[in-house]
Amino acid sequence: MAQIDYLKDGISFVSLVVCMVSDPALKVTNSARISYNKIKDKFDEKDKKLTTFLWNHEHTSPFRHSYFTFHLKLPLFVARQLMKYQVGSGFRSFEADGKEVSLEVFDHFYDSDKGCSWNEISGRYTQTSEQFYVPHKLRSNPPHGNKQASEEYKNPLSDEDEDYMQEQEALIIMQHHAEWSLEKYNILIKNGVAKEIARMILPQNIYTECYWTLSLQAIIHFLHQRLKPDAQYEIRLLAEGVYELMQETLNNIGLNKEDL
Repeated sequence: MAQIDYLKDGISFVSLVVCMVSDPALKVTNSARISYNKIKDKFDEKDKKLTTFLWNHEHTSPFRHSYFTFHLKLPLFVARQLMKYQVGSGFRSFEADGKEVSLEVFDHFYDSDKGCSWNEISGRYTQTSEQFYVPHKLRSNPPHGNKQASEEYKNPLSDEDEDYMQEQEALIIMQHHAEWSLEKYNILIKNGVAKEIARMILPQNIYTECYWTLSLQAIIHFLHQRLKPDAQYEIRLLAEGVYELMQETLNNIGLNKEDL
Protein backbone atom coordinates (compact mmCIF):
# COMPACT_ATOMS: atom_id res chain seq x y z
CA MET A 1 0.00 0.00 0.00
CA ALA A 2 1.61 3.25 -1.16
CA GLN A 3 1.78 6.01 1.46
CA ILE A 4 2.51 9.65 0.62
CA ASP A 5 4.10 11.84 3.30
CA TYR A 6 2.36 14.95 2.01
CA LEU A 7 3.61 17.31 4.76
CA LYS A 8 7.18 16.01 4.37
CA ASP A 9 7.68 15.72 8.14
CA GLY A 10 8.09 11.95 8.42
CA ILE A 11 4.74 11.67 10.27
CA SER A 12 1.87 12.56 7.94
CA PHE A 13 0.56 10.14 5.35
CA VAL A 14 -2.30 9.49 2.96
CA SER A 15 -2.86 6.12 1.33
CA LEU A 16 -5.59 4.67 -0.87
CA VAL A 17 -6.81 1.62 1.03
CA VAL A 18 -9.70 0.40 -1.13
CA CYS A 19 -11.21 1.24 -4.48
CA MET A 20 -14.13 -0.58 -6.06
CA VAL A 21 -13.19 -3.51 -8.26
CA SER A 22 -15.13 -2.43 -11.33
CA ASP A 23 -13.65 0.25 -13.57
CA PRO A 24 -14.76 3.63 -12.12
CA ALA A 25 -14.66 5.29 -15.55
CA LEU A 26 -16.84 2.61 -17.15
CA LYS A 27 -19.21 2.75 -14.21
CA VAL A 28 -19.73 6.48 -14.81
CA THR A 29 -20.72 5.99 -18.44
CA ASN A 30 -22.86 2.91 -17.81
CA SER A 31 -24.67 4.74 -15.00
CA ALA A 32 -25.45 7.54 -17.45
CA ARG A 33 -26.44 5.20 -20.30
CA ILE A 34 -28.79 3.11 -18.17
CA SER A 35 -31.33 5.89 -18.72
CA TYR A 36 -31.47 4.63 -22.33
CA ASN A 37 -31.26 0.96 -21.30
CA LYS A 38 -27.72 0.69 -22.68
CA ILE A 39 -24.45 -0.44 -21.10
CA LYS A 40 -20.98 -1.35 -22.42
CA ASP A 41 -18.26 -3.80 -21.43
CA LYS A 42 -15.23 -1.66 -22.28
CA PHE A 43 -14.32 2.01 -21.86
CA ASP A 44 -13.10 3.84 -24.97
CA GLU A 45 -12.34 7.37 -26.23
CA LYS A 46 -16.02 8.00 -26.95
CA ASP A 47 -16.76 7.20 -23.31
CA LYS A 48 -14.04 9.62 -22.19
CA LYS A 49 -15.79 12.40 -24.10
CA LEU A 50 -19.04 11.42 -22.41
CA THR A 51 -17.56 11.57 -18.90
CA THR A 52 -16.04 14.97 -19.65
CA PHE A 53 -19.40 16.21 -20.96
CA LEU A 54 -21.22 14.89 -17.90
CA TRP A 55 -18.85 16.61 -15.49
CA ASN A 56 -18.67 19.90 -17.37
CA HIS A 57 -22.48 20.10 -17.49
CA GLU A 58 -22.89 19.11 -13.81
CA HIS A 59 -24.58 15.77 -14.44
CA THR A 60 -22.98 14.46 -11.28
CA SER A 61 -25.01 11.42 -10.20
CA PRO A 62 -23.04 8.92 -12.39
CA PHE A 63 -19.89 9.93 -10.51
CA ARG A 64 -21.36 8.76 -7.20
CA HIS A 65 -21.42 5.04 -7.99
CA SER A 66 -17.70 4.48 -7.37
CA TYR A 67 -16.24 4.78 -3.87
CA PHE A 68 -12.69 5.04 -2.56
CA THR A 69 -11.35 4.67 0.98
CA PHE A 70 -8.32 6.60 2.19
CA HIS A 71 -6.31 6.12 5.39
CA LEU A 72 -4.94 9.43 6.62
CA LYS A 73 -2.69 10.66 9.37
CA LEU A 74 -3.08 14.40 9.67
CA PRO A 75 -2.99 17.33 12.12
CA LEU A 76 -6.28 17.93 13.89
CA PHE A 77 -6.83 21.33 12.25
CA VAL A 78 -6.47 19.75 8.79
CA ALA A 79 -8.88 16.96 9.75
CA ARG A 80 -11.49 19.52 10.78
CA GLN A 81 -11.21 21.26 7.41
CA LEU A 82 -11.57 17.90 5.69
CA MET A 83 -14.73 17.10 7.66
CA LYS A 84 -16.53 19.83 5.72
CA TYR A 85 -16.78 17.29 2.90
CA GLN A 86 -19.29 15.04 4.68
CA VAL A 87 -22.91 14.19 3.95
CA GLY A 88 -25.62 15.26 6.36
CA SER A 89 -23.57 17.91 8.12
CA GLY A 90 -25.58 19.76 10.69
CA PHE A 91 -24.16 22.98 9.29
CA ARG A 92 -25.96 22.54 5.99
CA SER A 93 -29.24 24.30 5.36
CA PHE A 94 -31.47 24.92 2.36
CA GLU A 95 -34.20 27.35 1.39
CA ALA A 96 -37.76 26.20 0.76
CA ASP A 97 -40.64 28.60 0.15
CA GLY A 98 -38.41 31.47 1.18
CA LYS A 99 -37.51 29.92 4.54
CA GLU A 100 -34.26 28.35 5.70
CA VAL A 101 -34.78 24.72 6.65
CA SER A 102 -32.46 21.98 7.93
CA LEU A 103 -31.40 18.93 5.95
CA GLU A 104 -33.73 16.62 7.90
CA VAL A 105 -36.78 18.14 6.21
CA PHE A 106 -35.91 16.33 2.98
CA ASP A 107 -35.69 12.61 2.34
CA HIS A 108 -33.16 12.69 -0.51
CA PHE A 109 -30.76 15.11 -2.15
CA TYR A 110 -29.49 12.99 -5.00
CA ASP A 111 -27.65 15.81 -6.80
CA SER A 112 -26.37 17.75 -3.80
CA ASP A 113 -25.08 15.03 -1.44
CA LYS A 114 -21.51 14.14 -2.34
CA GLY A 115 -21.38 10.78 -0.55
CA CYS A 116 -18.78 10.51 2.25
CA SER A 117 -18.09 8.53 5.41
CA TRP A 118 -15.63 9.36 8.19
CA ASN A 119 -14.24 7.37 11.13
CA GLU A 120 -11.49 8.77 13.34
CA ILE A 121 -9.42 7.79 16.37
CA SER A 122 -11.47 8.72 19.43
CA GLY A 123 -9.88 10.79 22.17
CA ARG A 124 -12.57 9.44 24.52
CA TYR A 125 -11.55 5.80 24.12
CA THR A 126 -7.81 5.85 23.67
CA GLN A 127 -4.76 7.79 24.77
CA THR A 128 -4.08 10.63 22.39
CA SER A 129 -1.27 10.84 19.86
CA GLU A 130 2.16 12.00 21.02
CA GLN A 131 3.08 13.54 17.66
CA PHE A 132 2.61 17.13 16.55
CA TYR A 133 2.87 19.07 13.33
CA VAL A 134 5.10 22.14 13.37
CA PRO A 135 5.51 23.96 10.03
CA HIS A 136 8.94 24.22 8.45
CA LYS A 137 8.47 27.97 8.25
CA LEU A 138 5.91 30.55 9.31
CA ARG A 139 3.40 32.43 7.16
CA SER A 140 1.60 35.75 7.63
CA ASN A 141 -1.90 36.93 6.76
CA PRO A 142 -1.88 39.55 4.01
CA PRO A 143 -2.50 43.11 5.23
CA HIS A 144 -5.35 43.54 2.72
CA GLY A 145 -7.78 41.31 0.83
CA ASN A 146 -8.57 37.72 1.83
CA LYS A 147 -7.90 37.42 5.57
CA GLN A 148 -8.06 33.62 5.30
CA ALA A 149 -5.11 33.53 2.93
CA SER A 150 -1.46 33.46 3.98
CA GLU A 151 1.78 34.52 2.38
CA GLU A 152 5.48 34.81 3.11
CA TYR A 153 6.17 35.54 6.77
CA LYS A 154 6.70 39.18 7.69
CA ASN A 155 7.07 40.33 11.29
CA PRO A 156 5.31 43.69 11.75
CA LEU A 157 7.22 44.37 14.99
CA SER A 158 10.57 46.11 15.23
CA ASP A 159 13.47 44.20 16.77
CA GLU A 160 13.36 46.90 19.45
CA ASP A 161 9.82 45.90 20.47
CA GLU A 162 9.52 44.02 23.76
CA ASP A 163 7.46 41.22 22.16
CA TYR A 164 9.64 40.86 19.04
CA MET A 165 10.94 37.40 18.26
CA GLN A 166 12.73 35.85 15.32
CA GLU A 167 10.97 33.25 13.17
CA GLN A 168 12.94 30.36 14.64
CA GLU A 169 12.01 31.46 18.15
CA ALA A 170 8.33 31.41 17.23
CA LEU A 171 8.64 27.89 15.83
CA ILE A 172 10.38 26.75 19.03
CA ILE A 173 7.52 28.21 21.09
CA MET A 174 5.02 26.19 19.04
CA GLN A 175 7.01 23.00 19.59
CA HIS A 176 7.49 23.61 23.33
CA HIS A 177 3.82 24.48 23.84
CA ALA A 178 2.76 21.23 22.16
CA GLU A 179 5.14 19.21 24.33
CA TRP A 180 4.02 21.06 27.49
CA SER A 181 0.35 20.39 26.67
CA LEU A 182 1.02 16.67 26.18
CA GLU A 183 2.95 16.50 29.46
CA LYS A 184 0.07 18.15 31.38
CA TYR A 185 -2.46 15.91 29.59
CA ASN A 186 -0.62 12.81 30.82
CA ILE A 187 -0.49 14.23 34.36
CA LEU A 188 -4.26 14.80 34.29
CA ILE A 189 -4.81 11.20 33.14
CA LYS A 190 -2.61 9.88 35.99
CA ASN A 191 -4.73 11.91 38.40
CA GLY A 192 -7.92 10.21 37.29
CA VAL A 193 -9.23 12.83 34.86
CA ALA A 194 -11.26 11.24 32.03
CA LYS A 195 -9.65 11.28 28.60
CA GLU A 196 -12.65 13.15 27.20
CA ILE A 197 -11.91 15.99 29.64
CA ALA A 198 -8.11 15.90 29.65
CA ARG A 199 -7.96 16.19 25.84
CA MET A 200 -9.39 19.70 26.04
CA ILE A 201 -5.94 21.16 26.74
CA LEU A 202 -4.33 19.63 23.65
CA PRO A 203 -3.48 21.93 20.72
CA GLN A 204 -4.83 21.85 17.17
CA ASN A 205 -1.54 20.64 15.71
CA ILE A 206 -1.70 17.22 17.38
CA TYR A 207 -1.90 14.31 14.92
CA THR A 208 -4.96 12.11 14.46
CA GLU A 209 -5.81 9.25 12.09
CA CYS A 210 -8.98 8.48 10.15
CA TYR A 211 -10.56 6.40 7.42
CA TRP A 212 -12.27 8.54 4.80
CA THR A 213 -14.59 6.92 2.25
CA LEU A 214 -16.09 9.02 -0.49
CA SER A 215 -17.48 8.90 -3.99
CA LEU A 216 -15.62 9.85 -7.13
CA GLN A 217 -17.73 13.01 -7.30
CA ALA A 218 -16.73 13.96 -3.75
CA ILE A 219 -13.06 13.45 -4.55
CA ILE A 220 -13.28 15.71 -7.61
CA HIS A 221 -15.17 18.31 -5.56
CA PHE A 222 -12.50 18.20 -2.83
CA LEU A 223 -9.66 18.52 -5.34
CA HIS A 224 -11.41 21.37 -7.16
CA GLN A 225 -11.54 23.40 -3.95
CA ARG A 226 -8.34 22.41 -2.16
CA LEU A 227 -5.84 22.39 -5.03
CA LYS A 228 -6.43 26.10 -5.47
CA PRO A 229 -3.57 28.46 -4.54
CA ASP A 230 -5.69 30.18 -1.88
CA ALA A 231 -6.41 26.93 0.01
CA GLN A 232 -4.51 26.58 3.28
CA TYR A 233 -1.03 25.27 2.56
CA GLU A 234 -1.32 22.07 4.63
CA ILE A 235 -4.63 20.90 3.16
CA ARG A 236 -3.40 21.87 -0.30
CA LEU A 237 -0.48 19.47 0.19
CA LEU A 238 -2.97 16.79 1.26
CA ALA A 239 -4.98 17.47 -1.90
CA GLU A 240 -1.78 17.04 -3.93
CA GLY A 241 -1.27 13.65 -2.27
CA VAL A 242 -4.86 12.58 -2.97
CA TYR A 243 -4.53 13.73 -6.57
CA GLU A 244 -1.34 11.68 -7.00
CA LEU A 245 -3.18 8.58 -5.77
CA MET A 246 -6.19 9.30 -8.01
CA GLN A 247 -4.39 10.63 -11.09
CA GLU A 248 -4.76 7.50 -13.23
CA THR A 249 -8.49 7.21 -12.50
CA LEU A 250 -9.08 10.90 -13.20
CA ASN A 251 -7.10 10.79 -16.43
CA ASN A 252 -9.14 7.79 -17.55
CA ILE A 253 -12.34 9.81 -17.33
CA GLY A 254 -10.78 12.74 -19.17
CA LEU A 255 -10.01 15.01 -16.22
CA ASN A 256 -6.53 16.45 -15.91
CA LYS A 257 -5.25 18.59 -13.06
CA GLU A 258 -6.01 21.82 -14.91
CA ASP A 259 -9.65 20.67 -15.32
CA LEU A 260 -10.21 20.46 -11.56
